[in-house]
Amino acid sequence: MFNLKEVNWIPVRRSNLKYYADIDLYYKVKNSTQLPLYKKAGIKFTPEYFHGKPFTGSLYIHPRDKEKCLRAVQQGFSMELTHNIIHEGVQKVKEGLVDLVEESLNDPRAGGLEVMTETVDNLIEGFARQPEIIRNLALISHTDYTTAIHSINVMALTIGYCFFKKMDEQTTREWGLAALFHDVGKTEIPPDILSVPRRLTDREFDIIKTHPEKGAEILQANGKAVSAAIPGALEHHEREDGSGYPGQKRHISEIGQLLAIIDSYEAITNDDRMYRRAMDPVQALELLKKEVEQDRLNARMFIDFAYSLTFSPSGGVNENYQNVLKSWHIVD
Repeated sequence: MFNLKEVNWIPVRRSNLKYYADIDLYYKVKNSTQLPLYKKAGIKFTPEYFHGKPFTGSLYIHPRDKEKCLRAVQQGFSMELTHNIIHEGVQKVKEGLVDLVEESLNDPRAGGLEVMTETVDNLIEGFARQPEIIRNLALISHTDYTTAIHSINVMALTIGYCFFKKMDEQTTREWGLAALFHDVGKTEIPPDILSVPRRLTDREFDIIKTHPEKGAEILQANGKAVSAAIPGALEHHEREDGSGYPGQKRHISEIGQLLAIIDSYEAITNDDRMYRRAMDPVQALELLKKEVEQDRLNARMFIDFAYSLTFSPSGGVNENYQNVLKSWHIVD
């Protein structure tokens, strides 16, 4: 039996328990810091097992098992992805992806982020097979808008951009991974600041502005497999006129410039706040166009991103986006 205070125990999502046949699971005793063993590794978690050993509260894994858990969930996700894309649709794909990303962002300094490289590979392959499913990941709304959901949406939009630009597979993989982990530093920002239902105070915003550097540190600690994501995490709030943060850079990497656009677009089209409503895509593009005109965002990338939103390999073009582009005299 372990003590809850001895190590940084990691709670697991019940929807992922089916993958944990080879993982020791522990549960918290009510009004106690004790964590008795609930299920030994080698025993498959089933509804029958649960009914035989019911419990209340959360199940936990030891931090030493985190990477093993993520690999188990990744393997399960990979096996189910093709089936879900073909038979279940985008909602099921996103539910599985949210579960996986939420667990990867739980104590990311404990390692395991490199497991997500396979997830990005799987989604790129899925885009090639059924592009509308992966493109529509960013359109599935959630009442609980989290860093994980925002990151998944940004990744889906980024992969769509890369396919529209016919980028090579390696660049698409690296940029997709950078998009997925661009906000990983927010895992070390106090939750009450991330979810505050009002405009941030200057002090709170100063704390928020530390997340790019925290994200770069976390990715650096996770090793070479995710090192390509570091510039995106560090630079997605930089602006070309030097007004961004954390470094007030004017010379920004390509992925940093792209994520500055896509991160903003996704947030203002999906994140409702008490002081502002989420915008429809056309309004969002018009707002970002003003940033381009102020030389804060890369104009060429912004135009290409706007085009990528109209892009459909099946031949359809969204008329609203098309009209917006025509109004900019970009489309003949």
